[in-house]
Amino acid sequence: MEALEVFSMTIQELAENRLQVLQMRAGSIVDMEIVLPANRKRIKTEFVGALENQFIILNHPSHQRLGAAMDYVKEGTEVIVRALPEEGDGQIIAFKETIKSVTTHPARLIYLYYPNEVQTYKLRAQTRIPTLIPAVLNVEGKSEVGVIKDISLAGLMFDVQKTHLPEELKELSCEILIEGKDAKKLTLVGKVCRVKENQEEIVSLGIHLESQDKQVQAILKDYLIDISVLGNE
Repeated sequence: MEALEVFSMTIQELAENRLQVLQMRAGSIVDMEIVLPANRKRIKTEFVGALENQFIILNHPSHQRLGAAMDYVKEGTEVIVRALPEEGDGQIIAFKETIKSVTTHPARLIYLYYPNEVQTYKLRAQTRIPTLIPAVLNVEGKSEVGVIKDISLAGLMFDVQKTHLPEELKELSCEILIEGKDAKKLTLVGKVCRVKENQEEIVSLGIHLESQDKQVQAILKDYLIDISVLGNE
């Protein structure tokens, strides 16, 4: 009886995960990884829509963005799709499927078979995602442009020139200003908890974020960089 209950729960979970695809909004950005004979090509594109148990539609990236992978965007090619649905409570969804067909009229679109299995990965506070996101650091009235090297729900690593920053940065409160999708401004608030001196006036700042899960998730949705690492822990 217990085994039957566990099995039933597993089937229910699988069904719920598959339904998450239908919660994705048209126009939202997804990460598409094309499986090539010798390697893989990852590219961002737009989710267009889905018909349950039939197919999923993605926008066809341009030839310039696809490069040599263009020849493999065709029926029968396997792709891995990863996304962060707006209603997904911070969960990454991922699935591997085969291209069903590619259309050129009235628009260039990629049709995928509807996935039998959709995996979900909860974005945990300790999960660090590698990034290269340009941002501005504000601390004690001084500002400097830098790069977010990695980010999690709990904190981030920020590389910046220290030329125009205070001499003692540790324990100082700060703001990180990021330009998101459609020129939308995003602001994260935190405190510098670690300072590592690098070469040529560059410092790496470990910054603890103050309970801003939704802002971090918004950044991930806009940039969607290397979210596959969530499945490797």
